[in-house]
Amino acid sequence: MNRKFVLKTRPETLPGPEHFAIVEEALPPLGEGQVRLRLAYAAVSPWQAQRCKDFANYVEPFAIGELISCDMLGQVVESRAAGWAKGDFAMGRLGWQEYADAAPAALTRVDPRLGAETWLTALSSPGLSAWFGFADHARPMPGETCVITSAAGALGSFAVQVAKAGGMRVVGIAGSEAKCRFVAEQLGADACLDHRLPDLEGRLRVAAADGVHVFYDTVGGPAADAVFANMAKYGRIVLVGRSAANISADPGADFANMRMVWARECTVETFSMYSLLPERRAEGRKRMAALVQSGRVVPQVSMVDGFENTPQALHDVLAGRMLGKALVRYWQPDGIHS
Repeated sequence: MNRKFVLKTRPETLPGPEHFAIVEEALPPLGEGQVRLRLAYAAVSPWQAQRCKDFANYVEPFAIGELISCDMLGQVVESRAAGWAKGDFAMGRLGWQEYADAAPAALTRVDPRLGAETWLTALSSPGLSAWFGFADHARPMPGETCVITSAAGALGSFAVQVAKAGGMRVVGIAGSEAKCRFVAEQLGADACLDHRLPDLEGRLRVAAADGVHVFYDTVGGPAADAVFANMAKYGRIVLVGRSAANISADPGADFANMRMVWARECTVETFSMYSLLPERRAEGRKRMAALVQSGRVVPQVSMVDGFENTPQALHDVLAGRMLGKALVRYWQPDGIHS
């Protein structure tokens, strides 16, 4: 039998366990050319919450009764595909379920020596978005000042470390005193500002006295407006996510203050990791693996145990209760460390 989470009702604000249902069904015979995986880890991300809402966004909404899509890592328990054997590890967008059947083309083979957390963080969406956001768009220069929103989150925690590896002075923005300590002490940022306190624009003017040369933004909203007011001449702005607007049906939830962006002749570029060709993703994984193995980048993970706790983990990510990337461990297979 297989258990999976499907969307039960649409949330008006943050999704919680009450918006999802567990469906139990028999596993069919495995098809020719496919492998069956027992899924071990789920990577919980804000975009899953965005798909629970029924309004136009950068991703299609989930239908009521649809499996909740998610990056997963699992172990092969049966194979009818050439080159794949029982015990192999793989990851793919396989959803909140205990078992999944997939063709090899939909999977990424996992080297277990690098560990489950590394594959679902540094070598998956958060790490690759950080790498390519800087390599292809922000183009960091040593000594420049970079501001990163949601710096304690899954993507932000990698962006801070990649920017520091590039020799930049990094100012993070996060949502609590504890998160700011984490960003400065664990991730190595030069400063971190709590966006919940008054006068973020003024405090940023002190923290980035020479102006903001690179703004790596995953949030938008009022925090982005405060950074825009402090941009340096010819600054570069990379829009990597829009969490303030993407969980709201109101486009007005996003930033509005473009005055200084124009006045200081800044460039604005957008980036989505999902547009990368497969060969480029392989290149990014190689680069990020080297940074992890050298110790210059350390994956930051909040681990939750138990299949049944997956919806609550998503809620806690959106409520700002997690540091780094949230993973849910369904079981711990032998042969891959955690």
